[in-house]
Amino acid sequence: MIECKNVSYKYETFEKKAGLKGSILDFGKREKKEVTALDDINLSIVEGDIIGILGPNGAGKTTLIKLLTGIIKPQQGTIDSLGCNPFSKTPNYLSQIGVVLGQKTQLIWDLPAFETLKMLQAIYNVSNASFSVRLKYLTEKLQIADKLFIPVRKLSLGERIKFELVCSVIHSPKVLFLDEPTIGVDIVSQYAIYDFLHELNSKEKTTIILTSHYMNDIEKMANRIAVIIKGKIVKESTIDEIRKEYSTQNCYIIETKENKIPFDAKAYRIERIESCKYKLYLNEDSENILNNVNISNIVSIREEVPKLEEIIFKMFTQENQ
Repeated sequence: MIECKNVSYKYETFEKKAGLKGSILDFGKREKKEVTALDDINLSIVEGDIIGILGPNGAGKTTLIKLLTGIIKPQQGTIDSLGCNPFSKTPNYLSQIGVVLGQKTQLIWDLPAFETLKMLQAIYNVSNASFSVRLKYLTEKLQIADKLFIPVRKLSLGERIKFELVCSVIHSPKVLFLDEPTIGVDIVSQYAIYDFLHELNSKEKTTIILTSHYMNDIEKMANRIAVIIKGKIVKESTIDEIRKEYSTQNCYIIETKENKIPFDAKAYRIERIESCKYKLYLNEDSENILNNVNISNIVSIREEVPKLEEIIFKMFTQENQ
């Protein structure tokens, strides 16, 4: 559905000299600086995917979204999305995509969201019958049907984000681009958005490309992730596969009734986490943990599963070293 081949993008910025003297000198000549936003990106996305694009600030995530939506043109490489070149901005392509930029809005501030939606109906040439059915379904699903005729400026942030989502899918796009869609949104609205997007993906096979700094967004929605650091994709895999790769092998958390290790501590590597809780490491040479164990003192034994944000943090720090 979407294929990026050897895509690169650089942009120029200017360095400002400090102080009044520096400002005066900048009038004559400004120092240019070339920044690589994306470097030789290769990425394939199939229909029905929900892919999370992760990376630290300045990694190139938003630049990639802008390239895929046709806002900017790749300086090297090619992008094929839905059989089109995104930068051509053909009506055929634009009618098949939806976009939500977390820090940008398409809602008209002083007018009700309904007015923006009616404008989008005309832009996308959606029939009155289809528009009415679609609008009813979307607003009821997101629990904002009673907010349709309230000026946007009087809506809460969560309500505005929900209407941004409605605007982006009112024309039933095949691909939905979400750049930081839940930024600043409360937990209740976040879960409503997760549920909505999952239903959209499962029922309509909508492909979703998501960027977010909230690992909860990625864990709740994405079936695979691509990690971009310094303009390069350093990892592309499913969340489960990444967890397995970065997990500590044979590590268990043991909780006890009494603050006492329930087995021979000399036979294993063990760390006390807190009172009555231990971290146990086993290796291939370790004896069976059940040998000579005081089971009556054990409350629970569970395998340690690292949090996604801990794994991503480790990846970020390793790549930046």
